[in-house]
Amino acid sequence: MGRLSSLTLMRMVVVVTSWVITAVTIETSEARSCSECHSNATCMEDGVATTCSCQVGFTGDGLTCVDLDECAISGAHNCSEDSICVNMLGSYLCTCPDGFRLMPGLGCTDVDECAEPGLSRCHALATCVNHKGNYSCVCPAGYWGDGWHCECSPGSCGPGLDCVPEGNTLVCVDPCQAHHILDEYWRSSEYGAGYTCDSGLSGWYRFVGQGGVRLAETCVPVLSCNTAAPMWLNGTHPSSDEGIVSRTTCAHWRGHCCLWDTPVQVKACAGYYVYNLTAPPECYLAYCTDPSSVLGTCEECSIDEDCKMDDGTWSCQCKQDFNITDLSHLERRLECGANDIKVSLSKCQLKSLGFEKVFMYLRDSQCSGFIERGDRDWISVVTPARDGPCGTVMTRNETHATYSNTLYLADEIIIRDLNININFACSYPLDMKVSLKTSLQPMVSTLNISVGGTGMFTVRMALFQSPAYTQPYQGSSVTLATEAFLYVGTMLDGGDLSRFALLMTNCYATPSSNATDPLRYFIIQDRCPRTKDSTIQVVENGESLQGRFSVQMFRFAGNYDLVYLHCEVYLCDTVNEKCKPTCSGTRFRSGGITDQTHVLNLGPITRKNVQAVVSRAASSSLGFLKVWLPLLLLASLTLMSQ
Repeated sequence: MGRLSSLTLMRMVVVVTSWVITAVTIETSEARSCSECHSNATCMEDGVATTCSCQVGFTGDGLTCVDLDECAISGAHNCSEDSICVNMLGSYLCTCPDGFRLMPGLGCTDVDECAEPGLSRCHALATCVNHKGNYSCVCPAGYWGDGWHCECSPGSCGPGLDCVPEGNTLVCVDPCQAHHILDEYWRSSEYGAGYTCDSGLSGWYRFVGQGGVRLAETCVPVLSCNTAAPMWLNGTHPSSDEGIVSRTTCAHWRGHCCLWDTPVQVKACAGYYVYNLTAPPECYLAYCTDPSSVLGTCEECSIDEDCKMDDGTWSCQCKQDFNITDLSHLERRLECGANDIKVSLSKCQLKSLGFEKVFMYLRDSQCSGFIERGDRDWISVVTPARDGPCGTVMTRNETHATYSNTLYLADEIIIRDLNININFACSYPLDMKVSLKTSLQPMVSTLNISVGGTGMFTVRMALFQSPAYTQPYQGSSVTLATEAFLYVGTMLDGGDLSRFALLMTNCYATPSSNATDPLRYFIIQDRCPRTKDSTIQVVENGESLQGRFSVQMFRFAGNYDLVYLHCEVYLCDTVNEKCKPTCSGTRFRSGGITDQTHVLNLGPITRKNVQAVVSRAASSSLGFLKVWLPLLLLASLTLMSQ
């Protein structure tokens, strides 16, 4: 009898897999050679016959083998009840569901997401609660949210706490520990008039410095505290055990001590007060401080004072060492600021000269002295660094502008036989700002916009006669030759300037006063100079508080005689933005699209030897600007940072 080419045999074996003992029927097939066996089969040759049998984890006759699904066969795997069996080719895996971890000999055990860093996504203020296979997040008392995000709501915080913004959320904090600082000496109720408006204030503040450390509690005279209508606290300050209390601040104007009022919250901290201030209802209104509040206790005595008892009360009194008898030895201090000039005299030395109550004023007696406390006691008076206010006189030469005034001293208002006056002056090197401030008849356009939290900003643009940028053109109009160069300067003023740079994004010319005129010649486009015009030179842009560029005098292809200049500018945040342009061909914005609320406009500028009128340029519609012109027109635009 011939031998069968294939023979299938059935036998029962016991398969032991990972501690599980399973009875599995193994089929074998006889083959002519091992090559006929399946790739997942084992070939056996005993010299008589060649047999094929499927490997462990597979089932079949050896010639054909398919995967054995251990997970589907009861008892074929050793996965625990809380784990998940995952079938693999020829094998299987035991895995754990989310919230569990496979531990040797223990199976799947719960993961405590609350105890292991990085596993919980609860909000920083929330409490993490572990559950079997999961966890939950619970916002603290006084907060609302799903635990992933928690924030307080007004009135929900505990005693002495307030709900204030912190980052992108609202949190309960002690305002004694979280507040802003107001350190302006001119807030003193003894300071004179000005045009400060606290429209940008919102939140908790603490007053510090030489003007006083708490709000005035009595009606402050109008035209004080560097503002028109001074604001004062209509009520008393709380004690430390009262927590946060509600009060009212009043503004004095037109004979009414409380013509306007606004709510305020006050809290007494350890030796100082904090105030939850809001913007006043009108301008110009500003919060005023009590200058006597800096006197406080002997801990605040300056180096020229001793702590002495007078009528049962300890107070700071002048040291004998600082007494003088000769007026020429009187200490004086002169501060030449960018916008103000301040003269200060030693209060203790004035007292030793017989000035029990000092009246100090400038040529304009409305600019009078006020007390400043610091390392020393001073009586100071301030004048704007401008020609005119407080009787200040400005003179200038080719390199500097000098502001001078005279300080007068009197005792008890009655002028003594001895006329005491002190002349003082501050000289400033001429730059763009100083040059504009000292020009006689600039053409000015101004728009003021308050930027929340950073103050008021003003951008000015002017045209200068030379690359020194110190000689602006004077008058209401300028006529220039075609070959002349135009020197354009922009500069930033006001507010907190520490983090900003001035960026010129698009500067262009039009034949009409319409800044949206489609007929434009770009000098700066998408922050970068026009490369096809070799006369254009950008000296400074996006690097500081000023920008400068120059270009040759204009020529219109259509023979236009009037030209208007327009510049789109922005405040660039140097902390979070790259402000200095990289002009390698990349463009940031479309030069054809400008935000007209950020555009400065100058013009018209007339070609020399041409008697043209503005209406002629406005009605023209052909031609294009080629190269340019200078003039002084001063345009101001105040804008928000982008």
